[in-house]
Amino acid sequence: MERLILNIKNKSKLPFLKELLKRMEFVEVVEPKKMTAKEEKILLALDEAVDQVNLHKKGKVKLKTIQQVLNEL
Repeated sequence: MERLILNIKNKSKLPFLKELLKRMEFVEVVEPKKMTAKEEKILLALDEAVDQVNLHKKGKVKLKTIQQVLNEL
């Protein structure tokens, strides 16, 4: 089985596309699980952390050491 992820630019076309795919016998439509507010918050925090690490790798920002973080606690 192969997977294909689609990014739909026009949300108004989504119902049409879903119905079209469901009618194809060889396609199984799997709806993504909705994230809770807490999950979204965690995902945004992780995304921000990854951005900071990437900026650090490029030499654009200096990150705190673990000792500095621990001292703040």
